[in-house]
Amino acid sequence: MLRTLVLVAAMLAFTAALIVVSFVPLQWPLLVWTGVALFGILFERARYGSARRQPTGSTWRETPERFVDDASGRVMVVWFDAVTGERRYVDTAEQHNATANDLH
Repeated sequence: MLRTLVLVAAMLAFTAALIVVSFVPLQWPLLVWTGVALFGILFERARYGSARRQPTGSTWRETPERFVDDASGRVMVVWFDAVTGERRYVDTAEQHNATANDLH
């Protein structure tokens, strides 16, 4: 919910910057900075925003680490790539009503 609110605010700011720059061209830095912020928010949503599918490849290993995603209430499994050090969080499609400390 907060991500959506931030994205909408960035889009409105960018639109306002476009309007301002169309009337006052010397305000182009405003357009650049709001564009950078919008791009950063979109990149963050695409890169980190959603749970991914189970990774493929011989270097990925499932860890025993589990947690409950606050937003969806689903159990997430952590996968680790020993070569790159990257971690991925995969949705198990299980609903869980207990706290994350209750997971084993």
